[in-house]
Amino acid sequence: MGGPPGHPHRVFEDAFSGSALDASKWNTYITSRAASGSPWNSNGSDGSGMDQGGYDAEYFQASQVAVDNGLFLSAQRGSSRRGYSWTSGVVSTYGKFEFTGGYVQIAAKMPPGDGMWPGLWLLPGPGGSGGDNFEVDLFEGNYIGNGANPNDNAAWHLHTPAGTAGGVSDTHTDLAAGFHVYGLDWVPGQSVTWYLDGSEVGRVTSSQVPIPDEPMELILDLQVANASASGWITTADGSTPSPSSMQVAEVQVYS
Repeated sequence: MGGPPGHPHRVFEDAFSGSALDASKWNTYITSRAASGSPWNSNGSDGSGMDQGGYDAEYFQASQVAVDNGLFLSAQRGSSRRGYSWTSGVVSTYGKFEFTGGYVQIAAKMPPGDGMWPGLWLLPGPGGSGGDNFEVDLFEGNYIGNGANPNDNAAWHLHTPAGTAGGVSDTHTDLAAGFHVYGLDWVPGQSVTWYLDGSEVGRVTSSQVPIPDEPMELILDLQVANASASGWITTADGSTPSPSSMQVAEVQVYS
Protein backbone atom coordinates (compact mmCIF):
# COMPACT_ATOMS: atom_id res chain seq x y z
CA MET A 1 0.00 0.00 0.00
CA GLY A 2 1.27 3.46 -0.82
CA GLY A 3 1.26 6.22 1.76
CA PRO A 4 -1.83 8.46 2.00
CA PRO A 5 -1.55 12.11 0.87
CA GLY A 6 -0.66 14.52 3.65
CA HIS A 7 0.78 11.85 5.94
CA PRO A 8 4.47 11.40 5.07
CA HIS A 9 5.69 9.54 8.15
CA ARG A 10 4.94 5.85 8.62
CA VAL A 11 5.03 5.05 12.34
CA PHE A 12 3.76 1.45 12.32
CA GLU A 13 3.66 -1.32 9.75
CA ASP A 14 3.14 -5.07 9.61
CA ALA A 15 2.81 -7.09 6.40
CA PHE A 16 2.61 -10.37 8.36
CA SER A 17 5.39 -12.05 6.42
CA GLY A 18 6.63 -15.47 7.40
CA SER A 19 4.77 -17.86 9.66
CA ALA A 20 4.72 -16.26 13.12
CA LEU A 21 2.96 -13.25 14.64
CA ASP A 22 5.33 -10.45 15.66
CA ALA A 23 4.94 -10.44 19.44
CA SER A 24 6.69 -7.09 19.69
CA LYS A 25 3.71 -5.52 17.92
CA TRP A 26 0.67 -7.64 18.83
CA ASN A 27 -1.10 -9.36 21.71
CA THR A 28 -3.39 -12.33 21.00
CA TYR A 29 -6.04 -11.11 23.45
CA ILE A 30 -8.30 -8.09 23.79
CA THR A 31 -7.76 -5.55 26.53
CA SER A 32 -8.07 -1.83 27.21
CA ARG A 33 -7.14 1.01 29.53
CA ALA A 34 -10.15 0.34 31.75
CA ALA A 35 -8.85 -3.22 32.22
CA SER A 36 -5.32 -1.94 32.93
CA GLY A 37 -4.02 -4.14 30.13
CA SER A 38 -5.41 -7.41 31.51
CA PRO A 39 -7.29 -9.69 29.07
CA TRP A 40 -11.04 -9.13 29.17
CA ASN A 41 -12.94 -12.02 30.79
CA SER A 42 -9.74 -14.03 31.08
CA ASN A 43 -9.81 -17.80 31.41
CA GLY A 44 -6.49 -17.64 33.23
CA SER A 45 -4.38 -18.78 30.29
CA ASP A 46 -4.44 -17.23 26.81
CA GLY A 47 -8.15 -16.48 26.39
CA SER A 48 -10.21 -13.29 26.41
CA GLY A 49 -13.81 -12.44 25.73
CA MET A 50 -16.12 -9.59 24.88
CA ASP A 51 -18.72 -8.27 27.32
CA GLN A 52 -21.22 -6.11 25.47
CA GLY A 53 -24.76 -7.08 26.32
CA GLY A 54 -24.55 -10.76 25.45
CA TYR A 55 -24.28 -10.23 21.69
CA ASP A 56 -21.12 -12.30 21.23
CA ALA A 57 -20.96 -16.05 20.64
CA GLU A 58 -17.15 -16.21 20.44
CA TYR A 59 -14.36 -16.55 22.97
CA PHE A 60 -10.95 -15.42 21.75
CA GLN A 61 -8.03 -17.85 21.88
CA ALA A 62 -4.48 -17.53 20.56
CA SER A 63 -4.99 -20.80 18.66
CA GLN A 64 -7.27 -18.95 16.24
CA VAL A 65 -4.56 -16.46 15.23
CA ALA A 66 -2.23 -17.56 12.43
CA VAL A 67 0.33 -15.95 10.14
CA ASP A 68 1.07 -17.43 6.72
CA ASN A 69 2.27 -14.52 4.59
CA GLY A 70 -0.79 -12.70 5.92
CA LEU A 71 -2.78 -12.65 9.14
CA PHE A 72 -5.68 -15.08 9.56
CA LEU A 73 -8.22 -14.61 12.35
CA SER A 74 -10.46 -17.67 12.27
CA ALA A 75 -13.77 -18.50 13.90
CA GLN A 76 -14.98 -22.06 14.41
CA ARG A 77 -17.85 -23.70 16.23
CA GLY A 78 -17.30 -24.89 19.76
CA SER A 79 -15.64 -23.37 22.81
CA SER A 80 -14.05 -24.66 25.99
CA ARG A 81 -15.20 -21.49 27.77
CA ARG A 82 -18.62 -21.72 29.42
CA GLY A 83 -21.20 -19.37 27.94
CA TYR A 84 -19.61 -19.23 24.46
CA SER A 85 -20.39 -21.41 21.43
CA TRP A 86 -17.60 -20.31 19.07
CA THR A 87 -13.83 -19.83 19.33
CA SER A 88 -12.21 -17.01 17.38
CA GLY A 89 -9.15 -14.79 17.05
CA VAL A 90 -8.14 -11.25 17.98
CA VAL A 91 -4.93 -9.20 17.96
CA SER A 92 -4.33 -5.89 19.72
CA THR A 93 -1.44 -3.45 20.09
CA TYR A 94 -2.15 -2.47 23.72
CA GLY A 95 1.10 -1.70 25.55
CA LYS A 96 3.10 -2.20 22.35
CA PHE A 97 1.92 0.58 20.04
CA GLU A 98 -0.45 3.50 20.50
CA PHE A 99 -0.96 6.69 18.52
CA THR A 100 -2.75 10.02 18.73
CA GLY A 101 -4.12 10.98 15.34
CA GLY A 102 -2.91 10.13 11.87
CA TYR A 103 -3.99 7.81 9.09
CA VAL A 104 -4.61 4.08 9.48
CA GLN A 105 -4.95 1.81 6.46
CA ILE A 106 -5.59 -1.92 6.53
CA ALA A 107 -5.74 -4.26 3.55
CA ALA A 108 -8.17 -7.05 4.43
CA LYS A 109 -10.57 -9.63 3.04
CA MET A 110 -13.69 -10.08 5.13
CA PRO A 111 -15.10 -13.48 6.16
CA PRO A 112 -18.19 -15.02 4.52
CA GLY A 113 -21.20 -16.29 6.42
CA ASP A 114 -24.08 -15.03 8.53
CA GLY A 115 -22.97 -14.03 12.00
CA MET A 116 -19.39 -13.26 11.05
CA TRP A 117 -18.69 -9.88 12.66
CA PRO A 118 -15.26 -8.62 11.61
CA GLY A 119 -13.96 -5.50 13.33
CA LEU A 120 -11.11 -3.04 12.82
CA TRP A 121 -11.20 -0.57 15.71
CA LEU A 122 -9.48 1.65 18.27
CA LEU A 123 -9.72 2.01 22.06
CA PRO A 124 -7.75 4.22 24.48
CA GLY A 125 -4.25 2.90 25.10
CA PRO A 126 -2.26 2.96 28.34
CA GLY A 127 -1.38 6.61 27.73
CA GLY A 128 -5.04 7.63 27.59
CA SER A 129 -6.55 10.15 29.94
CA GLY A 130 -9.56 8.16 31.12
CA GLY A 131 -11.10 4.71 30.91
CA ASP A 132 -12.63 3.34 27.73
CA ASN A 133 -14.22 6.72 27.08
CA PHE A 134 -13.89 6.60 23.29
CA GLU A 135 -14.19 3.87 20.67
CA VAL A 136 -13.47 4.37 16.98
CA ASP A 137 -14.84 1.65 14.70
CA LEU A 138 -12.83 1.86 11.50
CA PHE A 139 -14.94 -0.98 10.09
CA GLU A 140 -17.54 -3.50 11.24
CA GLY A 141 -19.13 -5.99 8.86
CA ASN A 142 -22.43 -7.77 8.19
CA TYR A 143 -24.77 -5.01 9.35
CA ILE A 144 -28.30 -5.14 7.92
CA GLY A 145 -31.27 -2.82 7.65
CA ASN A 146 -30.60 -0.69 4.55
CA GLY A 147 -31.65 -3.22 1.92
CA ALA A 148 -28.10 -3.99 0.83
CA ASN A 149 -26.47 -7.40 0.87
CA PRO A 150 -24.92 -7.56 4.37
CA ASN A 151 -21.56 -8.49 2.82
CA ASP A 152 -21.66 -5.10 1.05
CA ASN A 153 -22.18 -3.04 4.19
CA ALA A 154 -19.46 -1.11 5.99
CA ALA A 155 -20.37 0.17 9.45
CA TRP A 156 -18.35 3.13 10.76
CA HIS A 157 -18.90 4.64 14.18
CA LEU A 158 -17.39 6.90 16.80
CA HIS A 159 -18.56 6.19 20.35
CA THR A 160 -18.01 9.07 22.80
CA PRO A 161 -19.10 10.10 26.32
CA ALA A 162 -21.60 12.45 24.62
CA GLY A 163 -23.12 9.85 22.30
CA THR A 164 -22.44 7.92 19.11
CA ALA A 165 -22.05 9.20 15.55
CA GLY A 166 -21.53 7.32 12.31
CA GLY A 167 -23.50 5.08 10.01
CA VAL A 168 -23.69 2.04 7.74
CA SER A 169 -22.78 2.46 4.07
CA ASP A 170 -23.56 0.23 1.09
CA THR A 171 -20.22 -0.25 -0.68
CA HIS A 172 -21.89 -1.95 -3.68
CA THR A 173 -19.25 -4.67 -3.55
CA ASP A 174 -18.97 -8.01 -1.76
CA LEU A 175 -16.30 -7.34 0.86
CA ALA A 176 -15.85 -11.09 1.40
CA ALA A 177 -14.96 -11.67 -2.27
CA GLY A 178 -11.57 -9.95 -2.24
CA PHE A 179 -9.16 -7.61 -0.51
CA HIS A 180 -9.99 -3.93 0.07
CA VAL A 181 -8.17 -1.11 1.82
CA TYR A 182 -9.98 0.29 4.87
CA GLY A 183 -8.77 3.76 5.84
CA LEU A 184 -9.22 6.17 8.75
CA ASP A 185 -7.99 9.76 8.95
CA TRP A 186 -8.11 10.99 12.55
CA VAL A 187 -7.41 14.63 13.40
CA PRO A 188 -7.34 14.78 17.22
CA GLY A 189 -10.04 17.02 18.68
CA GLN A 190 -11.34 17.90 15.22
CA SER A 191 -12.56 15.10 12.95
CA VAL A 192 -12.55 11.44 11.93
CA THR A 193 -12.98 10.46 8.26
CA TRP A 194 -13.48 6.92 6.96
CA TYR A 195 -12.35 5.56 3.57
CA LEU A 196 -12.73 2.44 1.46
CA ASP A 197 -10.19 1.95 -1.32
CA GLY A 198 -9.36 5.65 -1.13
CA SER A 199 -12.95 6.91 -1.44
CA GLU A 200 -14.60 8.67 1.48
CA VAL A 201 -17.30 6.66 3.23
CA GLY A 202 -18.20 8.98 6.12
CA ARG A 203 -17.01 11.82 8.31
CA VAL A 204 -17.68 13.03 11.87
CA THR A 205 -16.54 16.39 13.22
CA SER A 206 -16.33 18.05 16.63
CA SER A 207 -19.52 19.94 15.85
CA GLN A 208 -21.37 16.63 16.21
CA VAL A 209 -19.61 14.80 19.06
CA PRO A 210 -16.28 15.11 20.89
CA ILE A 211 -13.33 13.80 18.87
CA PRO A 212 -10.71 11.82 20.83
CA ASP A 213 -7.40 13.50 21.58
CA GLU A 214 -5.51 10.79 23.43
CA PRO A 215 -3.36 7.75 22.53
CA MET A 216 -5.29 4.75 21.24
CA GLU A 217 -4.52 1.11 20.55
CA LEU A 218 -5.44 -0.82 17.41
CA ILE A 219 -7.63 -3.95 17.55
CA LEU A 220 -8.38 -6.46 14.78
CA ASP A 221 -10.92 -9.14 15.63
CA LEU A 222 -13.45 -11.61 14.29
CA GLN A 223 -16.47 -11.63 16.53
CA VAL A 224 -19.47 -13.90 16.01
CA ALA A 225 -22.96 -12.50 16.56
CA ASN A 226 -25.53 -14.62 18.37
CA ALA A 227 -29.32 -14.37 18.26
CA SER A 228 -29.39 -11.48 20.73
CA ALA A 229 -27.89 -9.25 18.01
CA SER A 230 -30.60 -9.99 15.43
CA GLY A 231 -32.26 -6.94 13.93
CA TRP A 232 -29.07 -4.98 13.29
CA ILE A 233 -26.49 -7.58 12.22
CA THR A 234 -26.61 -11.06 10.73
CA THR A 235 -26.42 -13.85 13.31
CA ALA A 236 -24.75 -17.25 13.24
CA ASP A 237 -26.98 -20.18 12.31
CA GLY A 238 -26.72 -23.64 10.76
CA SER A 239 -25.66 -22.17 7.42
CA THR A 240 -22.65 -20.32 8.83
CA PRO A 241 -19.40 -21.91 7.61
CA SER A 242 -16.98 -23.17 10.22
CA PRO A 243 -14.19 -22.26 10.11
CA SER A 244 -14.44 -18.82 8.55
CA SER A 245 -11.54 -16.36 8.47
CA MET A 246 -10.80 -12.67 8.17
CA GLN A 247 -7.55 -12.24 6.23
CA VAL A 248 -5.33 -9.20 6.73
CA ALA A 249 -2.55 -8.54 4.24
CA GLU A 250 -1.06 -5.40 5.77
CA VAL A 251 -1.53 -2.75 8.47
CA GLN A 252 0.00 0.73 8.28
CA VAL A 253 -0.25 3.82 10.49
CA TYR A 254 1.03 7.24 9.37
CA SER A 255 1.45 10.44 11.33
